Amino acid sequence: MKINTGRMLAVISSVIIALYLLAFILDLVDPGYLGVRSLSNLLIFRKGPSIIPAPPVLSNGWNDYMGTTYYGILLFPALLGSLKFDFTVMFVSLAISASVGILIGGSAAIIGRGYKKIIVYIMKIFSSAPYILIMLLILYIVRPLETGIIIAISTGWFPFYVLRSLNIFETKLKNRENYSNKRLLLNFLPYFFTDIGAITGVVTIITYFGFYFRNPLVIDIGNIMYLDGNVNIFLLSGVWWIVIFPLAFITVFISFTALLSYELGGKDDARI
Repeated sequence: MKINTGRMLAVISSVIIALYLLAFILDLVDPGYLGVRSLSNLLIFRKGPSIIPAPPVLSNGWNDYMGTTYYGILLFPALLGSLKFDFTVMFVSLAISASVGILIGGSAAIIGRGYKKIIVYIMKIFSSAPYILIMLLILYIVRPLETGIIIAISTGWFPFYVLRSLNIFETKLKNRENYSNKRLLLNFLPYFFTDIGAITGVVTIITYFGFYFRNPLVIDIGNIMYLDGNVNIFLLSGVWWIVIFPLAFITVFISFTALLSYELGGKDDARI
């Protein structure tokens, strides 16, 4: 029996992504599964009075599987709890950037002519500029609000959706008879999955480098990775788990969203 490798990878990726999304939903509706009443800040995951990191232990229950970071904060439940902040910012940013980008790009494809040329010219400037720098400039102005991160990411991301939607809608207009709305959605779907992972990574970078100041102990992957030190300090101190587990946690999610995006995109010959 011949195994369809692409389909198998897509199924595995979907399962992994679904598990992350399930944890996110539980964070929103019932953080009690993490052993806390609410997700206020990292200190709620503190285990005892010790501030010295403890290594992973497999015999004391799932909370200890990834050990603790400084202040005795349990890594595993803290990482799961971090999805509430990270995914909320990611989904809102994605919704705004995709909606605005598709609206502008779609209208440019339909109207065409001078309007299209102006939009393409402006978006090329935006997309050619280092979008991370654009985000950082906006963050410098609007910090330290959570909404500031959303505004910054949405502003840096929507030009990509303008250019993507412009090409997709132009293809639809040229092939009206053979191009259904379902196919239109399938052309956007790979981008959505890619950006779900990529934007989550950007949120992590923003908080890791300290661009979120209102609450330095906010439950976020970036803050967990940086808490009271950095990668060099952690590795030189021998507390490898503080580096490896958070990095693996975010990398797995980003990698499987990219893999699913690739497999979905490869099945449509109209993919751009």
